[in-house]
Amino acid sequence: MQLNKKTGLKFLISSGLRRYVLLTGMNLLPFSYLRIYLLRFCGIKMDKGGYVGFNVIPDTNFPELIKIGKKVTISHNVQLITHTATPVKTFLSTKYGISKNIIIKDGAWIGAGSIVLPGTTIEENCFIGAGSVVSGKTKSFTLFAGNPCKEIKSLK
Repeated sequence: MQLNKKTGLKFLISSGLRRYVLLTGMNLLPFSYLRIYLLRFCGIKMDKGGYVGFNVIPDTNFPELIKIGKKVTISHNVQLITHTATPVKTFLSTKYGISKNIIIKDGAWIGAGSIVLPGTTIEENCFIGAGSVVSGKTKSFTLFAGNPCKEIKSLK
């Protein structure tokens, strides 16, 4: 999907309002289930039984590109980024203006302060260590950590 298809005033206003509601609610709502309802309300697909910590920052321009499975744990201060864009017209903005899905499958656990980049798939029961920068595809039942995120060991 190309970003330049969604540059209208309506899109900008809805993204701004969504950003305000999400950033405020993700810090103030005292219970995880309330933060999960807020994520769903803003367009993120999230199954049941999960946990979402404080200050989780999902992409507010394209929240519909984030899909989260059952019993997923997303710890505090995690960022879920589905696009790269800037309103400034430059060579780089035309070269790197992309948006891609983030898929987090059942039972995954994302450690505090991690950043999940566009086009990432976190497989079932995969553990992402705190502070990791995740891109690409992980493996099921495996511990990944670091910047860039690398496989550390199998959890089976």
